[in-house]
Amino acid sequence: MICILPRQSLVCLGFFVSEGFKLNLLKFTTIEPFSLSGVGIHTGRAITARIEPCDTDSGICFWREDINEQNNKIEANIKNTVNAKLCTRIENSDGVGINTIEHFMSALFAIGIDNANIYVDGPEMPILDGSSEHIVKALVKAGRREQKYPVSFLRILKEVSIIGENGAWARIIPSSNLELSLHIDFPDPGIGQQKIDYSFSTSSYVKHIAPARTFCMLRDVENMHHAGLAKGGTLENAVVVDNGKILNKGGLRMADECARHKALDCMGDLFLTGMRIFGKVEAFRPGHALTLKLLNTLMADKSSYVFKTVSDDVTPARGFVNLPKAVAAISA
Repeated sequence: MICILPRQSLVCLGFFVSEGFKLNLLKFTTIEPFSLSGVGIHTGRAITARIEPCDTDSGICFWREDINEQNNKIEANIKNTVNAKLCTRIENSDGVGINTIEHFMSALFAIGIDNANIYVDGPEMPILDGSSEHIVKALVKAGRREQKYPVSFLRILKEVSIIGENGAWARIIPSSNLELSLHIDFPDPGIGQQKIDYSFSTSSYVKHIAPARTFCMLRDVENMHHAGLAKGGTLENAVVVDNGKILNKGGLRMADECARHKALDCMGDLFLTGMRIFGKVEAFRPGHALTLKLLNTLMADKSSYVFKTVSDDVTPARGFVNLPKAVAAISA
């Protein structure tokens, strides 16, 4: 089990939380545009994603540059999610969609980018090395620009719970920060049962969560191939486990890398609300479908949460942790 809990205070995406005292940052976009290229893990196609700054309060928007005759703008919003099993997919009203957005959404959340346009030349995001580490480094290098618009957040007021398939369950309860308590359970002994208890901070995400890669069991690869999926999956972009053995050269990056990656995915899916969440997510056998079902159930019960914007008379926090230093720590 991994337990990553900052001690007395923590930086939470522009909120400095210490014994209930909160200071906010304003919203941010990137300073410089940048591109990331790689293979699409399910299509096997070469994909390039270009991230550019955008106007205040635009949110995160994906643009399918390979689509010309239909609306090619897809807003990253919980209302636009569909078919979330092996990845997170969003679609617009014309049925134009984009797959595998979760790692990019997770990195944007962690680094504190509220508004960005992401232009993609294919039907899914590049998987890169299967983690969000390269995205984090690129975002830090591109820099952040303050947009003079206060950050909103969603505070959980009461428990909301759901039941998923095969014994899976999840709930979200009130908390003074975003916290995750995730318990994974896989039949292959190379993964087995792992638990992560995590309280979000940018620095801990960069060091402990971003490097964690997506994973699968070898027995599932053939089934995915028959379903037309994982055509671009290799040992260079996913951890593959077979009967207790890690097939990747060099093995795991951390003993509980699989549990940490589930936390990475979960934060990316949670950011489809478009704001920071003050609440604790607890889940058994978590996955995209379970997290999105929990979010939809939460948003349908308006008595379970409240939207907040810190007023202008509150002194803004000075900023995040030293992100370049934190990123450098990954490679140390």
